[in-house]
Amino acid sequence: MSARPRSDGGGFYEAYRRFNDVLERIIVTVACLVVAVIVLLPFVGVVVRWITGEGYSFLAETAPQLVPWVVFPMIGVLLRCDGHIAVDMLPHFMKGRSQTILRIVVLAICVAACAAMAWFGMRTTAFFQKLGQLSTTEIEFPLWYLYASYPIGLLLAANFCLESLIGESLGRRPRRQSEVL
Repeated sequence: MSARPRSDGGGFYEAYRRFNDVLERIIVTVACLVVAVIVLLPFVGVVVRWITGEGYSFLAETAPQLVPWVVFPMIGVLLRCDGHIAVDMLPHFMKGRSQTILRIVVLAICVAACAAMAWFGMRTTAFFQKLGQLSTTEIEFPLWYLYASYPIGLLLAANFCLESLIGESLGRRPRRQSEVL
């Protein structure tokens, strides 16, 4: 007997989930590394000042500039694992199919909103790139590098919301503890 391919889209969804599992681990690892740099830079600044007697402003100014590279990419990860802040009253009064439809509508809105904000973020980043402004720190770099975290993070969020939307539509989206009533 040969195995029949799935016609309900479940095979695609499982492959998509596995891809996003890897993507999530990469994002969390990079975010952890960036947070480590953010934490270590002030310490390095103090040590350098203590040893040399001179301070370098880029050691103090770089840490806050790296924060968007943690926040925006992690939005999608938090949406995916339901780690975001939510006030969900309506789902507590709904059961079965109506609750699934509500989740599908909410996820579709999230995908559209994230995609729209990513589009405008890309346009804004391209605008700042054309301006050619540089940072005022000792190590100069184009300022649009900071703004690029916004559209990248929102594209990642749209991707993770799309995964949840497909999973919800197929009835295969894993339930988190926060969703179990």
